[in-house]
Amino acid sequence: MDQERQRIAEDLRGVVAGEVLCDDASRALYATDGSLFEVWPLAVVRPRSVDDVAATVRWAAERGVAIHPRGAGSSLTGDALGPGVVVDCSRYLRRIVATTGDTVRVQPGVVGLQLEEHLERFGRTFGPDPAAAAVTTIGGMIGRNTSGSRFLRHGAVRGRVAALQVVLADGTVVELEPTAPRLLPGAAVGGPVDPASRVAGLAVGVDAVLADSAAVIAAGQPPNRLSHGGYRLDDLRRDGLVDLPRLMCGAAGTLGIVTEATLRTVPGDTAVAVALVLFDCLEKAGQASLRISSLGPSACDLFDKRHLALARGSRVDFDLLIPPVADAGLLIEFSDSDLTAANARLDDAIRRLQGVKRLCLDIRRAEDPADVAMFWDLSRRLVSTLHGVRGVSRPVPFIEDIVVPPETLPDFLGRLQGALKRCAATAMIFGHAAHGQLHVRPYANPGDPADRAALVRLAEEVYAEVVAVGGTIGGEQGLGLSRTGFFARHFPELAEVFARMKRVFDPAGLLNPGKIVGGPDEAPFPFRAHVFVPPEPSAPVSASPALPVLALPVLHWPQPGAAGEVDACNGCGACRTQAAGSRMCPRYREDPAEEASPRAKANLFGAFLAGRLDPKALTGEEVRAIADTCFNCHQCRVECSAGIDVPALVMQLKGAFVAENSLGLSAWLLSRVDSLSRWGGLMAPLANAALADPRARWILEKTVGVAQGRKLPRFTGNRTMRWAARRGLTRPSRRGGPRVLLFLDTYARRHDPLLVEALVAVLERHGVGVSIDPRQRASGMPMVAAGDLTAARRVAAANMRVLADAVRLGYRIVCTEPAAVTAITHDYPLLVEDDDMERVVAATCDASSYLWELHREGKLKLDFDPLPARVLHHTPCHLRIPGQISASEHLLRLIPGLTLDAADRGCSGMGGTWGLHHDHHRSSLRIGLGLVSAMRGGGVDVGSTECSACRLQMEQGTTKPTVHPVKLLAKAWRLLPGPAGLDPLLTTGSGRLTTS
Repeated sequence: MDQERQRIAEDLRGVVAGEVLCDDASRALYATDGSLFEVWPLAVVRPRSVDDVAATVRWAAERGVAIHPRGAGSSLTGDALGPGVVVDCSRYLRRIVATTGDTVRVQPGVVGLQLEEHLERFGRTFGPDPAAAAVTTIGGMIGRNTSGSRFLRHGAVRGRVAALQVVLADGTVVELEPTAPRLLPGAAVGGPVDPASRVAGLAVGVDAVLADSAAVIAAGQPPNRLSHGGYRLDDLRRDGLVDLPRLMCGAAGTLGIVTEATLRTVPGDTAVAVALVLFDCLEKAGQASLRISSLGPSACDLFDKRHLALARGSRVDFDLLIPPVADAGLLIEFSDSDLTAANARLDDAIRRLQGVKRLCLDIRRAEDPADVAMFWDLSRRLVSTLHGVRGVSRPVPFIEDIVVPPETLPDFLGRLQGALKRCAATAMIFGHAAHGQLHVRPYANPGDPADRAALVRLAEEVYAEVVAVGGTIGGEQGLGLSRTGFFARHFPELAEVFARMKRVFDPAGLLNPGKIVGGPDEAPFPFRAHVFVPPEPSAPVSASPALPVLALPVLHWPQPGAAGEVDACNGCGACRTQAAGSRMCPRYREDPAEEASPRAKANLFGAFLAGRLDPKALTGEEVRAIADTCFNCHQCRVECSAGIDVPALVMQLKGAFVAENSLGLSAWLLSRVDSLSRWGGLMAPLANAALADPRARWILEKTVGVAQGRKLPRFTGNRTMRWAARRGLTRPSRRGGPRVLLFLDTYARRHDPLLVEALVAVLERHGVGVSIDPRQRASGMPMVAAGDLTAARRVAAANMRVLADAVRLGYRIVCTEPAAVTAITHDYPLLVEDDDMERVVAATCDASSYLWELHREGKLKLDFDPLPARVLHHTPCHLRIPGQISASEHLLRLIPGLTLDAADRGCSGMGGTWGLHHDHHRSSLRIGLGLVSAMRGGGVDVGSTECSACRLQMEQGTTKPTVHPVKLLAKAWRLLPGPAGLDPLLTTGSGRLTTS
């Protein structure tokens, strides 16, 4: 951090209680959003209160520094970017302040989906439903005047805003409500002192602009167009009042910063009827939307053939639902007080469509709630599906949404395709047909200067056609950096009215400049620095100067390498989701800061690759702190629509730091947990006594860092390998038929010999030959998670010699630990080069998956004894595939008498050894609260999970045991000795967990 930014940081920290970030690594995280652009801020403020926001704005106003409010950073047009001070309202301003009968008061950082979940308890809804509702904040929804698929039912945000608390351009905090345009006694326009007088002055100023520009507004914002770009001015005067809150909706923070909002709510929909209508061309879909619009659908979403093709390839049920000949589709929904009425309205729409010869290819009706959810997934996952399109050329958000009068939609669709042909371009087209809103995503390589120029030419062509049919540029995505200049060129008179309106609120032009108000001769688009192409000398002044590209620890990436991973991240922010049913980034869920999001790691890594960050910063504490917010659960890699391998990016970031600075003692010891367990096993009686001694646990916390309150497994010495040697398992199996090499990680080898005995018994009962090679070492996953890649590479190379030998002899590699599967299949290929790597990866699986394979092949014996137990099963993150039932859950459901609760309660919060450390103990428990609480509650006899770290968490605070599913299977097959009770049986030989 240079001296100037150090001074800025000190100044701001003197006036705000929130966080002030001026270091280069933090600025890199806020230099991008969901758009194609990159603008580095001067500083970032994360306010804790409205007073912090006001103080920041006053500080900036005194110095002539721009302010840029930011929510989730998911804008597709660059609304959240700027060279001044970014005010991140999503970090701390996340409170639902009050809920009354038909209103709710919220802070701007509240996420749209969280608000809807809150209101659902009262039978109410806010209404507007953007595609990214699980990420988008209320502040962002107000700033863009978001609507969504159900615009026809709920309208846009401006129709639901009753009042707003706003910080104005000079730092004054006011409450905006519909206000009479007359000055209060003693007040003057532009110079009142008290907030009430200030609001009255604003109302007078707004009313004057509306009166002077009535003809321009009427021409530029006609009533037959249901949405408008920029400030919407045509309906602000009502009953002698000026509706100032409505004006703020869609203003993108250019008139003031919203710090609280009072929103109107309505009763929630009780019943919906849904159908998917398919067509052989896009124009017919447009015609169909017109035919049913008068029937009052609550939604009418349009898809083109490219989206339908992507959908077919993404899910089997979509492939069965959508025939390949379909070139367009409409998703139609009708809502009503009961299902019969909703279905009757849908019946009317279907009859109307079927009454036109050759209009529809097919109509697929949702028959039950599961169908309704599946049909809506087609729409709600539309944008995320686009993000999954990998390659140099992909659909990009540059033109984005436009709005045309609904009656012109069929004509406009033809014009749009003509513009694409003239520019030799291809695009994905989707939107909300019944109210004339379309999203246009042309295929382009955003890193190619030629493609960037082509995007600008195509945008001019498309926008000209929009204007020709009476449409406008911008709808629910705002104008932002990408479209403000285009708007000024096509609507110069209206743009001047916008400029006058902005001067009423922000005479100095410091609130989010360059958005909505900005002439056609603005600076070139600040496209994001591309990792494949060195930054151009003519890069925008708002971006940091190009620096030498750094050298990173060597990882053996598949082509196109780490740069390809970074390039595939579009910044959409979907990894910030906290939606139920998702496990995306447990660390972000527990502490929702931008640096904790997976997107942050991709942005940070990209800044290094593009030369935007000094390579020396790679070994600094700021970068280490960001990388350490990842505990290697891999859920981002699994759930990201683009499949970005963030864990591998983090591996390199941590590896670079450790290579330069080495690990601290505590981190070094925990990364060698297998060695600690081996030494503990050599003196098991003494070590086990120490685990129960508060004094010894205090010493353990101070030296190794293991939290005193964390339950730990007892040591069993070298019992597992002695037993394996006596059974002859340490030699190659001489059995005919299938053979497996058991890969034993730390827990099975050092702490739970009964698990190994149970698994061997199960495999041998099914005619599988088993070997346990004594040369194998623990997987090395804790070393990878810590960033000690040198040590991890040695472990990987040693294990690969063992595993490759086995695979060449026809063995499968079966692991008891899910993290070991991830280490072998994901980490080892990055760490070492080996000719047998692909064969080893293909041959490796966890024990449950191997047994499920046997069942699918008809080879699994089903002669189970009943097992009368209530089992709570947890699928570990390293085995979880969203939307699919795990192999272990399938297997447990085969056991008669067993009552299984396999509901997804999220991540356990352990993150391997991360949850052992005293610094992380509380956070770990907060992340795993749902799982821990379920284990403590009634209705559960025993827990089940494959992951040993998850087991520690599930047994934290309860006496109920948690066991590997293999033990339950072995018991049901009569392969474990002992009494019928689960507690004494299934913990025998495992050792009870111990805490001081």
